[in-house]
Amino acid sequence: MKFTIHTRLNTTAIKNLDVLLVPVVLQEQKPAVFGEAFGQLEKIDQLFIKNYIKSKAPKAGESRLLATNKAPGHVFVALDTEFTEKKIVMLVRKLVRIAKAEGFKEVGIYLDDFEKSGVFAERVAHLVTENALLAHYDFAEQFKTAPKEGWKSVGGISLFTYHDAKLIQAAVSEAELIAEAVNHCRTLANMPPSDLKPEGMAEAARTMAKQAKGLTVEVFDEKKLKSEGMNAILAVGMGSSSAPRLIIMEYKGGKSKEAPIAFVGKGVTFDSGGLNLKPGEHMADMHMDMSGGAAVIYAMYAIAKMKLPINAVGLVPAVENMPSGFSYRQGDIVKAYGGKTMEIGNTDAEGRVILADALEYVKTKKPGLTISIATLTGAAMVALGTRMSGLFVKNNKPLRDKLEELGAVSGDAVWPLPLTEENEKEVEGNFADVINTSKSGSRYGGASTAAAFLSHYAKGMNFAHLDMAPRMVANADEELSRGAVGFGVRYFVELAKQWDSVKEKLLTDLSART
Repeated sequence: MKFTIHTRLNTTAIKNLDVLLVPVVLQEQKPAVFGEAFGQLEKIDQLFIKNYIKSKAPKAGESRLLATNKAPGHVFVALDTEFTEKKIVMLVRKLVRIAKAEGFKEVGIYLDDFEKSGVFAERVAHLVTENALLAHYDFAEQFKTAPKEGWKSVGGISLFTYHDAKLIQAAVSEAELIAEAVNHCRTLANMPPSDLKPEGMAEAARTMAKQAKGLTVEVFDEKKLKSEGMNAILAVGMGSSSAPRLIIMEYKGGKSKEAPIAFVGKGVTFDSGGLNLKPGEHMADMHMDMSGGAAVIYAMYAIAKMKLPINAVGLVPAVENMPSGFSYRQGDIVKAYGGKTMEIGNTDAEGRVILADALEYVKTKKPGLTISIATLTGAAMVALGTRMSGLFVKNNKPLRDKLEELGAVSGDAVWPLPLTEENEKEVEGNFADVINTSKSGSRYGGASTAAAFLSHYAKGMNFAHLDMAPRMVANADEELSRGAVGFGVRYFVELAKQWDSVKEKLLTDLSART
């Protein structure tokens, strides 16, 4: 999809469109406010739209594709009391999906029409570009048999504005790169489990690194994992014929001695539950249990491609959790990297087990902040639904508030959940240092219990955790194709962009971190 910037409302360019977005602001007991895009239409089409609004009396939030008498051939009329960023996002996605389904090739949007709602052209350009590409993506096109005429696609989007073209182009270029990374993440997460094993994740990271200057990848195979004492990763991977891996990515775009941000993502390429086998209805999407790891891989790719002036490290423990005569068992005691032991209370709580090794190992990189991401618990979905991920930060409200803000800006929304000393006591083991379930066997507060387990292995670091189980797949009303949503890529990129302001919220007192 090509994005073309026009530095004015170019009548000739508008006539070449298949569809033009026409936002209309509704006012209570007052006439509707029509923007400048509306003013570019022929008088007969302006009257047609006004009559449509008058006769149909559409409500705020409604939109409609209408055929016009003159060029462009169609208008997409969107009505609302105001157009917030969230509403613009959904509007653009809906427009692109309709345009694709209709076989339209050229779409037009006047960026400046949204300034009345306080969203300015440069930001609109980013939102339009990013979300047009996210909405246009469809993983099904990779495996379904294509129709004889090929898959329908939107060829280009014309962005009209009177603002500085260089600033608009910069916003478009950045959004294109981020959306590309998110869609790569979605593809990796959507891959069938027989086609993506732990080594496949490692190969995806290697391939990605070849395309991003300054990014290096190291992979620990099973021999290296054993020699390093990464017994937690090895334990979970024992039941599978596909050997586990630890993927280590590093990007050095900042000062040589500056502490990096560390991203640690769960990479379970298929989670059967192990010997604690999942019910069949809960296993269907478990090829996406590596979504956190995929987010780390492609966030590192985007950060490197954007040449952000920071240092970053990404770790992805990749395993397949399968039942067999070699599987790890309930009651096992495993010594993780660094020496801390854990009891296995349930083999289906494997994500936190493999992350333990990675969190201990990442301390060797001396990060300024470590943030883990995982499709970790169904409890997070019970608590939050499927609109946002759980955010866990212990003893640092300023950092928690800042990380919540990043979710709103990036589009990957998060919501704070508890992580306290009491939660950490709940996972202290009976026969080992910790247990990967609740010590009491309680089924309540499972998202906090899982985060507390990770917190034990993150002691001594500034640490945050994202439980992205609620955002593993797209909701039906999000105007995205079915399957993985790619949560985390945009969030981590925004964190990297705002790293200087995030650092101001970090604790410097080591005792407060633990």
